[in-house]
Amino acid sequence: MRPMNNFRNDPVVNQLVATYEAQFGGGEEAYFEAKAYLKIIEFYERDFQYDKALEVAGHAIAHHSYSAECYSRKAQLLIGLGKADEALSVLEQAQLFAPSEPEVALLQAEALIALERMEEAHAMLEAMKACANSEQLSDILLVEALAYEVEEQHERVYYTLKAAIEADPSNEEALERFGTCIELSRKYEESVAFHEALLEDDAYLAQAWFNLGQAHAYLGDYDEAIQAYEYAFLSDENMEEAYRECGALCFELKQYNKALKCYEELLENFDPDSELFISVGQCYFHLGKYQSALAFYSRALQFDPLNDELFFYMGECYAMEEDLSTAIHFFQKAIQIEDGREDYHAALGHAYYYCDELEKAEACFRHAVEITPEDGQYWVKWAVFLLDTGRPDEALEVLEEAELEAVGPELMYCRAACLFSSGKRQEAIYWLGEALLEDFTGHRLLFDILPALAEDPDVIALISTYSLE
Repeated sequence: MRPMNNFRNDPVVNQLVATYEAQFGGGEEAYFEAKAYLKIIEFYERDFQYDKALEVAGHAIAHHSYSAECYSRKAQLLIGLGKADEALSVLEQAQLFAPSEPEVALLQAEALIALERMEEAHAMLEAMKACANSEQLSDILLVEALAYEVEEQHERVYYTLKAAIEADPSNEEALERFGTCIELSRKYEESVAFHEALLEDDAYLAQAWFNLGQAHAYLGDYDEAIQAYEYAFLSDENMEEAYRECGALCFELKQYNKALKCYEELLENFDPDSELFISVGQCYFHLGKYQSALAFYSRALQFDPLNDELFFYMGECYAMEEDLSTAIHFFQKAIQIEDGREDYHAALGHAYYYCDELEKAEACFRHAVEITPEDGQYWVKWAVFLLDTGRPDEALEVLEEAELEAVGPELMYCRAACLFSSGKRQEAIYWLGEALLEDFTGHRLLFDILPALAEDPDVIALISTYSLE
């Protein structure tokens, strides 16, 4: 996910950029302070307008030729764009004006790493360590970790980043990269202990809280993960990723109101996107607030008008409100965009069924199993449709065909229901026993298909027998 350009909400920066574009766009040679240039560069960089950022950096150097920071910013951009040779030339100029500036030397090492001149980079970094304070050492180790990453020494990347954080726990970039490293190395349990120790010393390290949340989430400690994410955005209200991860986890845990609170904070404080509007809509859908869900899905469509899932979600809302003709319209639009989703065809089949368009409904269920014949649930949907329309023998034929493609207890439970419906009780009891043996907990499906079986004494007795095992 790309970070939002929150500089767009800063009126001072907006005014600077507008002035810059008006003057330089008109061919004028306007003068800005070095700090102003740096803010304009950051605006364009966050907006992924790298050519513009480089252009501004060029003007900054022209007007502030003795500013090492202006040279450094241009070098950073060039390294990021894969132009490390050009970056080294810029940094040589910077060194003339600031020969002892650590940032210039670090960028030189980073450019050498990008050019895979590893021996030179390592030698430069080792030399810098000799006279570095703890904050500088942390930055040096951060670049050293980059070298090990290029050399694919992944274990050394982990421990070098860890050392960088120990040297300066407030080094946000080191913490952020350490979080990524933990994901790759799967050192989550070690990560929990490390970050908890960090936070005992400083409880306001937002990135440390975020990393802790990620580790707890991976380990299945969901309450601890949510709490860590909450501490992350309480420590730094601009930490967009913490709100998103917290919201997503709450949604997965079906804590929809809690997820909504995270998403509402995002809507209030950050630039919205299609994904965010969809997430809000999904929360409202699961809370049964279908009109609210539709409102947010509609807003998402403005960003992404060819999103098939959005049309499907809208169809689901209308289906839940029993506006089936509108539901059919949206399911059809989803299928027009993406014909290969079995769930779209099955949903359309259900809508046609409730509109008493049985031929169209059956064609949809058939299409769903053709798309994913290995998935038993779609064979079950087709068979249940046939059963509900008074065709139990045809439903059994479908289930026999399903056996060639799919396996699973849901097929056996469905077969038992069809056999009961056809009056073949002995055979039905046999298949129910087989299903209970394979997956006892799935027996509720039998009653979903044929509710009357919940009062059948033979069925209840058989289920009771297996429940005692």
